[in-house]
Amino acid sequence: MRAIALFAAVFVATPSTAAERLIFYTASFPDATSVQLSVVNNSVSLYGDYDFDVAIGLVETDANGAIRYEDTGRHRARVRCNFPAYVSVGARKYPIEMPLSRSAHDDWKENLWMIFCPAPSS
Repeated sequence: MRAIALFAAVFVATPSTAAERLIFYTASFPDATSVQLSVVNNSVSLYGDYDFDVAIGLVETDANGAIRYEDTGRHRARVRCNFPAYVSVGARKYPIEMPLSRSAHDDWKENLWMIFCPAPSS
């Protein structure tokens, strides 16, 4: 499945519980399939270098909006708001370049960061 290929290389699945989802990124494909990433849970991080611990969910839908695949795992990420800003997944840190505008981004990590962190202003 396209959803599994998109996500499997980056995240490790963990058990989940039902929660309301805040969609922060949608990838669309030529066959009208889309994959949505959403925040299903978050908390203030217990790790000093991070501000938030986040659980991410994934849903793949077809051209009619019907769910083709829903990942039942929660994929863990951590968000650091202050310089150096980054989103961390597993052992990998993805830097968030500043400044960011509040417009839509094609990078799921920037979108996730913008949900939790205020954009610096000058």
